[in-house]
Amino acid sequence: MLFNVLQLIREPSGASRVYELGEELLLTDGAEPRRVHGTVKLLGTDRGIWVSAALDTDAWVSCSRCLVEYSQAIHITVEEETLPLGEPVGADLKESDDTGEILRIDENHILDLTGAVSQYAELSVPMKPVCRPDCKGICPRCGASLNESSCECDMVVRDSRWGELLDLLDPTETIEERSN
Repeated sequence: MLFNVLQLIREPSGASRVYELGEELLLTDGAEPRRVHGTVKLLGTDRGIWVSAALDTDAWVSCSRCLVEYSQAIHITVEEETLPLGEPVGADLKESDDTGEILRIDENHILDLTGAVSQYAELSVPMKPVCRPDCKGICPRCGASLNESSCECDMVVRDSRWGELLDLLDPTETIEERSN
């Protein structure tokens, strides 16, 4: 995602450019490129350029319930100011951008948003993705997918404080049922 911003920097503050995107990007190391599409708006400021982007893509994630990998649609919103490479960063920001946290316009007036979009994409993935709302997950005992079949595991919760007395019960019977 490279943008030549030389003209925009030369224009007065408030000048803007809007770009429609639809390109393949490598969002994470070792993964296959993903299609990213949306709108990027660049607005000239007195110090640099304000970037506003609304992008859509998808990411391969594992369902937090059944562990199946699936493609999750994600929406990325970027709102950041970029500064030319020679511009001082300021007291409120780090003096060094070695970590890649500060977007910079290089000496050739090229703004590269690839790294920022990749970071925002990672932040946009849900913490506990679910493949579908009615996902039943896996059996905690045998690991069978409950979406595909039901398992025959004993799911009765037993209180271990009862110790060997629990062995006297029928496996499907609970203490409350026995007392009635």
